[in-house]
Amino acid sequence: MYNILKIINQMKSKKTIVMLSTLAAVCLASCDKNEEVNVNDGAVRFTAGIGREAVATPQTRAASTEWAAMDKIGIFMVDHGATSIAGTAENKQYVTGKGDGAFTPAIGHEIYYPMDDNYAVDFIAYYPYRDGAKLDTHLGLAIATTQTDATQAATDLMWAKADNSGSGYRKSENTTVALTFGHCLAKLTMNCKVDASVGAPGVLDGGTVTIHGMNTHNTFDLVTGTLGAVPETPADIAPRKAATVPAGFHATYDAIILPGAYADGQLAVDFTTDGGETFTWNVEAITLEPGHEYIYEVTITRTEVVANCWIRPWNTENKDPVTAE
Repeated sequence: MYNILKIINQMKSKKTIVMLSTLAAVCLASCDKNEEVNVNDGAVRFTAGIGREAVATPQTRAASTEWAAMDKIGIFMVDHGATSIAGTAENKQYVTGKGDGAFTPAIGHEIYYPMDDNYAVDFIAYYPYRDGAKLDTHLGLAIATTQTDATQAATDLMWAKADNSGSGYRKSENTTVALTFGHCLAKLTMNCKVDASVGAPGVLDGGTVTIHGMNTHNTFDLVTGTLGAVPETPADIAPRKAATVPAGFHATYDAIILPGAYADGQLAVDFTTDGGETFTWNVEAITLEPGHEYIYEVTITRTEVVANCWIRPWNTENKDPVTAE
């Protein structure tokens, strides 16, 4: 009788072990399912690039050839097809830590999709980030009058809008939002070479370059991504001297500038050598378009300054030769 009871107890123990193992497997499977569901926590994730093919291959911006580490953008989440802020997602700061175009929120700036999956949203973004920016208030713009790597990065206004090809974004899609930024200002680049009549190639090394007559203030509408009417605020601009010079040239200067139309001779550029001589290029009539880079090949001679221009999308345009004298 004792042996029979022992066998029955052993069978019960084995059955209990099997049941516990099965229960554990069910719990693990349940936990796995919960983890899969929680992957979509409603947080919005962003990638960003610059230019038409930016998301796949980031294009150039004014300050460098790609996003710089710790670049900051501002993002608004709005109702799909509207400009009303969705929830509290107003002017949230996102940062690309490595400069690789993957943006993550600053602490306290996280954006989450609305819980209602019927609620579609769009995104408006801009660079560089500003505290207190609002969709219903135009940003004030001031072009740096002394341009350096740092001031150009702070001036290089860019803008993006994403609406998921017109259908808006929803929480259930769990989609990374790709922001394609476009330049809203223009860029002037002058690749300079010095004629032997002026002196040795290095006469610009200790000299200065000054752009006269260019407007330096405007406003920007974050809703539409457009500039306001250009006010008459001409000021002298000292362009940045680039560290790298194309082959065949002696110096390169560039500046981030406001788009706008200028009459013949309204703009002028002075090239002053380290010996104190000044050679002036009177710029012909030109209309500067947003998102374009105007690249001039400038030859400084004792009789005149000659400049040839071409334009590319940044965006760029070509121009006829010019002369400074």
